[in-house]
Amino acid sequence: MAKRRFELPGIQDLSKDQERARLLPKAGCHLIVGGPGTGKSVIALLRARRHHLDQDSKDYVFLVYNRLLHKASRQLMGKTLTSETWNKWFGALYRKMLDDSIPMTGDGEWKDIAWELVQQNIFSAKDKLPSPAPPYLIIDEGQDMPPEFYNSLANLGFENFFVVADQNQQITEQHSSRQDLENALVVDTDQVIELIENYRNSFPVARLAREFFTGDPASPPPALPLARPSTQQPWLIEFGGGCRLSFENVIERILKMSDRDPSKLIAVITYNNKVRTRYYDALSNCKVNLDNGKPRLVTYSSGDSGDYSFSEGGIFVINAAACKGLEFDTVFLADIHEYHCNPTNQDKIKKQWPMDSAQQFFGP
Repeated sequence: MAKRRFELPGIQDLSKDQERARLLPKAGCHLIVGGPGTGKSVIALLRARRHHLDQDSKDYVFLVYNRLLHKASRQLMGKTLTSETWNKWFGALYRKMLDDSIPMTGDGEWKDIAWELVQQNIFSAKDKLPSPAPPYLIIDEGQDMPPEFYNSLANLGFENFFVVADQNQQITEQHSSRQDLENALVVDTDQVIELIENYRNSFPVARLAREFFTGDPASPPPALPLARPSTQQPWLIEFGGGCRLSFENVIERILKMSDRDPSKLIAVITYNNKVRTRYYDALSNCKVNLDNGKPRLVTYSSGDSGDYSFSEGGIFVINAAACKGLEFDTVFLADIHEYHCNPTNQDKIKKQWPMDSAQQFFGP
């Protein structure tokens, strides 16, 4: 398989604001906010690496929202990263400190943490609880954890938080606004570090992504990069009845794009599992002449466990909810007509669209 450059930048490549965030004191609560492409996750990982360089690799945990981001973070940092998905880690922490399973609400696959009961139980046992370990928490995509999560951790005795977040991007209804995070961490607004430079996208892609910001000053959009000539242009590709292209033509286009540079990692981001399966099956079964043979083809859905390498090229087919925090060389947003949102709630539409690095859209 063709290797792909997938590594953390050196500290010499950081901006002044990024370096200021990385060098914040270990003790205390810190909040860093910024839009897509501003390097929030990079700063969080460099923060973790700082603990290792100080030979304090056992005194922190790096928390992320989902399994795929967890795997990507470990590949960027290396297996030395002390990391976990936030809900799995919190469930184990609760069991360890309160000697009981975490209370849940809901039925079947749609269970959730019963936060009201969790906080009542923690408050009742507060005087008997041991000191929390590890003492330092580094949290990526912190807006996707609910305020009750942070309040519960504070009541468990945690005092040292390093949180990176963007309230303009939210996956579920259980999320934290910037104000929620400032309140939970007891951080004044003027102490929050705002990252505003877009280091990832070309001007046309960044300009399109900017349309998906809500205008909320609590979540500033990244500054647009220089408007120099670029081949990275967003495209709208229509297929199906009455269009020049068929669905099969679109599948061939994706495969041929991957064949042109096997070291690039392409994402096909879909609305749900039905669409994800359709594209994955079509890419798997398409018979097309390629110079380098069929590319590596991977798919992921919630709950899957596997070796998903981000250091190799190929095609990754995933749902929109799983793409949060990830970076790809090219992104296809598949079947955009499937994204059904209440047209009266424009903020929700903008926050839930996966616009980190999208370059291609298509739908019938």
